[in-house]
This record gives sequence, C-alpha cells and structure tokens, in this order.
Amino acid sequence: MQETPPWLAGHVESLPIPALTTARYDCPVCGAKNTFSVTDDGTQRLWYCFHADCNVKGRTGVTLDKDYAANVFKKRQSKPVPETTDSVFEIPHTFVQLSRSVDAELYLRKVGCYDAYLANRADIRYDIKKDRAVFLVKKRGVVVDAVGRLINGVGPKWYRYSRSKQPFICGDYSTAIVVEDCASACSCSNVATGVALLGTNLLQDHIDALRNYSRVIVALDKDATDKAIEIVRVLSQAGISAKLAVLSNDLKNMEKDERDDFLRRQVNR
Repeated sequence: MQETPPWLAGHVESLPIPALTTARYDCPVCGAKNTFSVTDDGTQRLWYCFHADCNVKGRTGVTLDKDYAANVFKKRQSKPVPETTDSVFEIPHTFVQLSRSVDAELYLRKVGCYDAYLANRADIRYDIKKDRAVFLVKKRGVVVDAVGRLINGVGPKWYRYSRSKQPFICGDYSTAIVVEDCASACSCSNVATGVALLGTNLLQDHIDALRNYSRVIVALDKDATDKAIEIVRVLSQAGISAKLAVLSNDLKNMEKDERDDFLRRQVNR
C-alpha cells in the first residue's frame, strides 16, 4: 500500500474542480490511470485512489463555512458554473529569482527553455518552498496562474498553482505551435509562438486564444498523436487554420538545431 505523501493535499486543492462535483484523474502517487477520485462538496475536498495497490485517501485542510456551502448550492441550481475562473494571481513570496537555484537553471538549459527566459519571452521564477521552476501564465499581460515543474524530490512532475484555464503562451509570432507543457512551448518560441495546453485536453479558453494566430500547428508528444488529430479536427471546425505535426521526439528533448529545423519546416510547409 502507498502512504499518503504530505504534498498531496496541496495538489488536490489546486485541481480545477467546480463545487459540488466529482472528478477523476490519474493517481499522482501510484500513477494508475483514472483511479484518483476527488469530490468537492462545497465545504472541503475529499479524495481517494481505489487502485488495489494504493488506496491513498484524505481530505483537504481548508474547510469552508456552511453559509458559503449553501450559497454555492443555490448558485449551482440557478446557473451553470462559469467555464473560466480567471482572476489576477497573487504571486507567492516563495517565488524568487531563478538564479537562486542552480538545478532549476540547469533544467531550463536541458529542455531548451533558457533562451526564452533570457530574452524575456517567458517569465520564469523559482519556488523555494516547493522546489519548482515556475512558469507564470499571463492573459493580456496580467498574471492569472502559474505552473511549476518539480526539480528534485518526490511529487507530481507538474503543479498548477491556481484554477485558470488559460494556456501558457511564449513568443510573438503569427504561427502558433500547440504543445502539452510550458517547457515545450518555451523551446520553440524562437521560431513560432509556443502555446501549451498544460495537458492534452482542448478547452474553450484554448480555442479562444488560438483565434489570434494565422496558423496553428498541433505538435503534441508522440504518445498523444491520436489526441492531436482530434484537436486539429476541433480547431478546423471552429474556423481555425490548423495542421498536425507528428513528432518522433518531444520538442523539448530535441537538440536545438534539430528542433529549429523541424519547426521551420512545419511553419513553411
């Protein structure tokens, strides 16, 4: 049986789950697919992995008052939950300059992000508490969220600090490259604008953001090719010029010359 790690409650609190609903995820502890159930009852979040070899469970430490829960329930009955929860994100005091962590800088260099950081195409900090390289997510120049990549230790590889559904965008080109994570978005930002879905699910907020580009190239990881094909179809139906780029290797794991050559061929085809 897996023991419940101390970081799990914070991870559960960061998940974008509307009040009075239940959602299923891959378990961040044992890695089992679609076994991690999280319920937001309006006052707290309860979570449980029902995989036979895991069974981690618990509830969040944040408990809301009963009046709040009653109001949430009334609103839930009267109108649907909004599709977006964007608001100005208050940057925690634990976000410090990237230079405070040599390992975080080495990570950015390894995955082709450091040039984007130096050129101010991406606002990247270091979370001294969670030991994460943090990519600030912005909408029209305003920080609405943050996504952290674990550098050392145990925990989920990626951690979302707020509940915004905005993509992470890096670059200022008319062609967008749709990728899964912030590192991949930064790695291609010297050739095209990297747009990270922060996963493989296409949301309405992503579609709205991609309308700002003349061309869209969907380049998800190789193991998500079927998902990429579906995204191209949905974007095309939405009137967005979208094409598929099939990867043999994740963009952030390519050597710079190989990645730039591949991206230029995709942009110019």
